[in-house]
Amino acid sequence: MKKILYFTSSIVLGLTLLSTNLQASTVKGKIYYAQNLKVPCGYNGEIMGKKYTVNEWRIIYNNNKLNETIKAICPKAPLIDSEKDLTNLYHFLSSFASDSGNVPSCN
Repeated sequence: MKKILYFTSSIVLGLTLLSTNLQASTVKGKIYYAQNLKVPCGYNGEIMGKKYTVNEWRIIYNNNKLNETIKAICPKAPLIDSEKDLTNLYHFLSSFASDSGNVPSCN
């Protein structure tokens, strides 16, 4: 019984930490977008996120095409060198994908 309780507790704790990490990544992506892409693109991250579905953003990111896709949507956007920034931006953009159902609290 103790092993089952320990195992279940470990899974719940792991899922909680993963969720927190993804939320932090999304917030960092929002900050990155606001500081580096909002002005050159001329619109907020919600509009860019809605260009693709969650699955399409995942495929773009997994195929290392996020930089190219952002440049195609927004030609004035700077290239993103940092893998951390790309990951954070991916989480942010996919959180506002056309099929995500998420609505921003503020712009």
